[in-house]
Amino acid sequence: MATIFENKRIEKNDTENRMRFPSNANIGHLPFACSNDGQSGKLQVIDEKGFQWTLTCRKQNGMIYFTDGWKEFREGKRIRDGHRITLYKEDDSFGSGGAQYKITVKDK
Repeated sequence: MATIFENKRIEKNDTENRMRFPSNANIGHLPFACSNDGQSGKLQVIDEKGFQWTLTCRKQNGMIYFTDGWKEFREGKRIRDGHRITLYKEDDSFGSGGAQYKITVKDK
């Protein structure tokens, strides 16, 4: 069973800099998420091809961003304005000891 944290349409600013989540995004409920401005945390995600990426989440002025690792992910996945990403947690159904965070990218 999967829990979707965010399903976001990529905007121009997301393709030029860091990726900003909307203020009502569920990403703030993830265990890695920072609770105070200036804090950051790392999130290991697996894409649809099984490749693992490390993204840094940072909270600044009440907004949550992917910063470090976002540029590499964006370029590696060839993300463009209008694409849609989905960030979700796939629960451990095989008893291996934990959930995996996954990220998918869909074309316009």
